Amino acid sequence: MYGLINNSLKDMILQQFGEEKWRQVLAVSGVPEDSFLSMRRYDDSITYDLAGAASEVLGAPVAACLEMFGEHWVLETANKSYGMLLDSAGQDMLGFLQNLNALHDRITSTFLDYVPPEFQVEQKGEHHLVHYRSKRQGLTPFVVGLLKGLAVRFNSRMTILSQTEVEVEQGAHTIFEVEISPA
Repeated sequence: MYGLINNSLKDMILQQFGEEKWRQVLAVSGVPEDSFLSMRRYDDSITYDLAGAASEVLGAPVAACLEMFGEHWVLETANKSYGMLLDSAGQDMLGFLQNLNALHDRITSTFLDYVPPEFQVEQKGEHHLVHYRSKRQGLTPFVVGLLKGLAVRFNSRMTILSQTEVEVEQGAHTIFEVEISPA
């Protein structure tokens, strides 16, 4: 993953828990402080180590930390780093989700060897199915946080009615059944 991700995680810990907790996370993780250059690619294990250390230091499950991080990513990092691009990707939550792959395609030119996740949205009666596919495992809770952050961004109510893990040979495929309505 890129340093931008690690920087965002650092920013979240600093904002929500303070400098001392960040120092503890860094110490527990064993991650060197030079792992945060935004445009540099780092081994995924660094980000996973930081998330695991945050879980230990904050006394919360890794999934809860990743979910919190997903919300922070949408509301803080992506908004600051890609605000205009986000604005052009959709005027409401559903439109944004439907354009998410195109948004990732536009960002791909910024990062070398960038392999973004894929999203597909389909109608299911009054609800929607959001398919999340990634070459990486373990980030589904981060996507839950992203969905929650997008609901806040677009002043929507979003309820995850079900979450189904689809068995795949490599990576992850999760199907979220969601209900989205104006707040």
